[in-house]
Amino acid sequence: MPNPLLCLLLPLLLVLSPLVGQAQQAGFQPDENAWYGLVARGSGRSLDITGSSAEAGVPAVQWEFTHAPSQQWRFVRAAAGSEYYRIEAKSSGKCLTVEKPDENAVITQRPWTGGFYQQWKLVPAGPAGSWQLVSRGNDKCAAVAASDKFNGTPIVAQRPMNRATQQWRLFKLHLNLDASQTGFGPAEPLKALNTPGNELQPVLAPDGKTLYLARTKFAGNTEGSTDSGDIWVSQSADEGQTWGPASRLDALNTQQNNGVMAVLGPSGSHLLVRGTYDRDGGFRDDGVSRVARAGGAKSKSGRPEALTIRNYYSAAAATTFFQSADEKILLLSLERGDSFGGNDLYVSFPAADGTWTEPRNLGGVLNSPGFEFAPWLDPDGKTLYFSSYGHAGYGSSDIFVSTRLDDSWTAWSEPRNLGPSLNTAGFDAYFMLSPDGKQAYYAAARTPNGPADLYRATASGVAPPDTVPPPVVPNVAQRALFTGQVLDAKTRLPVVAEVKAIRMGNDIAFNATSRTDATGRFQFTLPQGPYRLAVAGKGYLTATDTVRMVGTLTRELLLVPAAVGASLDLPTLIFAQGKASLLPASYAELNRLARTLTDNPAVNIRLEGHTDNQGRAELNQQLSEDRVAEVRRYLVTRGVAEGRISTIGFGGTKPRASNAKEETRKLNRRVEFTITK
Repeated sequence: MPNPLLCLLLPLLLVLSPLVGQAQQAGFQPDENAWYGLVARGSGRSLDITGSSAEAGVPAVQWEFTHAPSQQWRFVRAAAGSEYYRIEAKSSGKCLTVEKPDENAVITQRPWTGGFYQQWKLVPAGPAGSWQLVSRGNDKCAAVAASDKFNGTPIVAQRPMNRATQQWRLFKLHLNLDASQTGFGPAEPLKALNTPGNELQPVLAPDGKTLYLARTKFAGNTEGSTDSGDIWVSQSADEGQTWGPASRLDALNTQQNNGVMAVLGPSGSHLLVRGTYDRDGGFRDDGVSRVARAGGAKSKSGRPEALTIRNYYSAAAATTFFQSADEKILLLSLERGDSFGGNDLYVSFPAADGTWTEPRNLGGVLNSPGFEFAPWLDPDGKTLYFSSYGHAGYGSSDIFVSTRLDDSWTAWSEPRNLGPSLNTAGFDAYFMLSPDGKQAYYAAARTPNGPADLYRATASGVAPPDTVPPPVVPNVAQRALFTGQVLDAKTRLPVVAEVKAIRMGNDIAFNATSRTDATGRFQFTLPQGPYRLAVAGKGYLTATDTVRMVGTLTRELLLVPAAVGASLDLPTLIFAQGKASLLPASYAELNRLARTLTDNPAVNIRLEGHTDNQGRAELNQQLSEDRVAEVRRYLVTRGVAEGRISTIGFGGTKPRASNAKEETRKLNRRVEFTITK
């Protein structure tokens, strides 16, 4: 899991409060002094202006919700007593305008002139809390041009048809604090545990004498100072009043990302740890496992045993987990097809056959259009603490609490910010309470880009102040324009395709998607930095590329037709030298391949394995066969029929790069596939 400290979405300032209840809608009048978010009911994406531009005539689009000023809107009456409003963008002061009377005419922002095509009426439509925005000029309503969740899909004017793409949820933007709730006293750093690196995810044992934590960017880790984490453990001789220096838990650490998610059992006999520990000694940062603590009853294999979760997958590698001590509730932070934005929180329960149920989304009150992670459930089974970049209040991620209202696990109270005694302008996350409920442990970076340390605060019994410092206004990441064209690799003709830009590195988490037009062209506005591109078109194999945005950039992308005999290199499937173990970056590619095969059930493929030239040729041949077998095994676990996948190994006989240096030699340790049917 990339360190959530560094996987920042754009800093968020406010918390969303939905206007619900059909009875309230008829008499609803927007507060002209307030700002609102407008979120499309069909996609969960917000009304935005292309590139957050302040220029007149720039089209409106849908975009993932980030609290950007271009996603904040004010409703001002067109005239005293009028039922029509101008809808004004906070970023520019300009208002929504229908450009033409035609069906599917583009909606842009322009200075207010008082024209009918700039005046809008709120009309209740669809479920309670949803509205149509109807233009006075032609009685057409604002709509997302296509039924998708892609960033950048245009907003157009359409004849009202009661479609989800024409319905919008209004959220009054405000900071949700409750002065009647118990607060926490001043936070104190755990100085004996904090280092120049990052200390994250404190997990206490039930006796309060053992504290597990994760460290990243720390020279003392197994893999050195990198973004992947190691598990460390500290002991207390005075029941948690003070903590001794931490020691590295090498029995569970690997060269990849490791962490303790929870301590299980009444006496803390087992641990929930991230990832899957394979039989051959390899490790995959995928899923979650259970292992005995020192002195506990061990499994037959002696190694951590992976939990089998039905239809488990996450589009993002940044996963976190929590399990109740009685092992009856599993909470997960995943990005899936039904997520409201980035990672959402999900729940899974043990099934009779020893597996776990398919993850269930906790719903749109708890989950924002942003990024939720680090869940911790109180022993009462109802009070949930978590961190979010979507429900923000003071800067980066903040810590929130919500109460489960029934047994559906989808009904929750509005998430409440824990206030400025815990939450700061920096990163605040991984909250948990001590076994007696009197102390809170969590990780925090006091400045937006500073290292994270562990802190402890006492439940003070004092409510947070009614008046809080104003939210810190963050620096918005500077964006650059990225344009390009997708072409058929053989004919050079334009291809209608989907282009995804996926942020690389760990400074922010940012994914964007665009669809090409009829000429194969696409456009993004991306925060500056490195991205991996994934391009998919119907009838074509997916292609990948990388770009670094430092200014305006144009790129031509080629797609190979998905015909029998067509081959595709899987460049992000990378193996450790001498092993069949996949490195962490491989799983996103494998998940996409599994989805492609699932979506195209008539397609069969042959996996072709390759190694470098180090060592004996016969061992390399066996290794190449083991590697494609490992890839096939993973695809089968994702629901692809084993009979659709054949394998062959070539050893080191077909290098694609020089074997002289490791940086190029690792490119020869690869897997390709060829379509056979």
